[in-house]
Amino acid sequence: MNKKIKILLFSLFILLFTFIVKIDDVKAACSVRVSSPKSAVVGSTFKVSATVSSDVGSWYYVLSYDSSKVQLVSGNPKVVGVIGDSKTSSYTFKAISSGTTSFKAVNLSLASNSTNAQCSASAGSSSITMKTQAEIEAGYSKNNNLSSLSVEGGELTPTFDKNNLEYSVTLPVDTTKAIINATLEDKTASITGIGEVDVIDGINKKEVVVTAQHGEKKTYVLNITVKELDPIKVKVDGKEYTVVRKKGQIESIPTGFIESTVTINDQEIAAYKNEAAKLTLVVLKDDKDNKALFIYDEKKKKYSKFNEVTAASVNLLILDEKASDVPKEFKEKTFKIEGKSINGYKLKGDTNDRYYLVYAQNMETGNKGLYLYDSRDKTFQIYFSDIVDLKNKDINTRNYIIIGLGLFTLLLLIIILAKNKKIRKLKNRFTNDSSSRDEKTDSYELDDLDDRPVVKEISEDEYTIRKKSKKQKLEEIRKAKERLDRSKPSYRKVSLEDDDYE
Repeated sequence: MNKKIKILLFSLFILLFTFIVKIDDVKAACSVRVSSPKSAVVGSTFKVSATVSSDVGSWYYVLSYDSSKVQLVSGNPKVVGVIGDSKTSSYTFKAISSGTTSFKAVNLSLASNSTNAQCSASAGSSSITMKTQAEIEAGYSKNNNLSSLSVEGGELTPTFDKNNLEYSVTLPVDTTKAIINATLEDKTASITGIGEVDVIDGINKKEVVVTAQHGEKKTYVLNITVKELDPIKVKVDGKEYTVVRKKGQIESIPTGFIESTVTINDQEIAAYKNEAAKLTLVVLKDDKDNKALFIYDEKKKKYSKFNEVTAASVNLLILDEKASDVPKEFKEKTFKIEGKSINGYKLKGDTNDRYYLVYAQNMETGNKGLYLYDSRDKTFQIYFSDIVDLKNKDINTRNYIIIGLGLFTLLLLIIILAKNKKIRKLKNRFTNDSSSRDEKTDSYELDDLDDRPVVKEISEDEYTIRKKSKKQKLEEIRKAKERLDRSKPSYRKVSLEDDDYE
């Protein structure tokens, strides 16, 4: 190929490339893309953005929205920019009512970033649906059913039914782990309680809880029984229990005790021992799988209730046996400590039910003896006779005060009644004196008043005449005295209020 042909071909290539570039420039798209969330809750805020394409060299547009649906919180809906400015504008809106609305760039004025290009402007839009929380929840599913439920290695009784909420299943001896499987009827629901769970000998109550999208819960109960190898049955106070062989069956170990073991019926049984108190505890369970600690006497092979109480950091084991040295100031009485019924002794005369004696063993020292319990302060202290004497003194002092106040009140009442009686007596005497006098009073000497004649029964008319006011009677007495003074007879002076005056 000669040189002329090469030059011609290169020229044609340049011409063609230029033509293609120009065509691309003409067809360049200058656009604004708007984006927003698909949904929002009424009352909440959300973000909206508008971005011009990379082909745009300068731009102007307005972000359009429905102000009855949303409220602009931040951002300028009128956007002006040139090369060098951020091509993305951000906005914050608040949803103010339910419904669907859209955001769109309008009034476009876009120019290409190339001097040779023409800009074909286009604008996108974005829509959002807004609902109240109540509207959202109303659409939630209320389905909280299981479509299947099973325990590996066992068969449910009865056969599974989504409407039946309780099942039983039995697993082999020495099973320590159970695997629970379940399937939701509605995938929007949630479930807890499935998978691998710990189990022990006897009945294990496990719950599978299904929560619907709407929030309603449904609980399926599985009673998983692990068979025991040669269960040890014992009786305590006439009630049958089963000895729990494995450890970890109680919430906490009592203070002063440590984990240990004891042999019962040639089986190694989990136990808890207190060396100071020389006590051994084992766990027993009833037919309802309720577990509790019991004292086990290894020598006598007997069981008894473990009745421990704690007060003021003193741990005591309340003993069932009766104390031989209970003082006469106390009488037998059943009362409660920490909700437990205790057989003890109550202090006589203690009307407030405050002081009690219990026969107990100290868990730290192992010492047995009588302890005085103060139900008000919730404290124990070793019993001494002087303590009771002090308590009795307090009680007697209180009783003496009450009796003294009663006697004082009675005496005061007697004085008041006596005084009132004397006043009434004087008034009656004065009234009788005045009413018994008539017009003949003028002829009596005061010395003769003590010897005046007995007043005879008078007629109704005469009584009416004599029935005068107190003032009139006093006036008659005054006039009679004046007449006597004028005659100046020899007489002894007496008081009208004197008790001897009749």
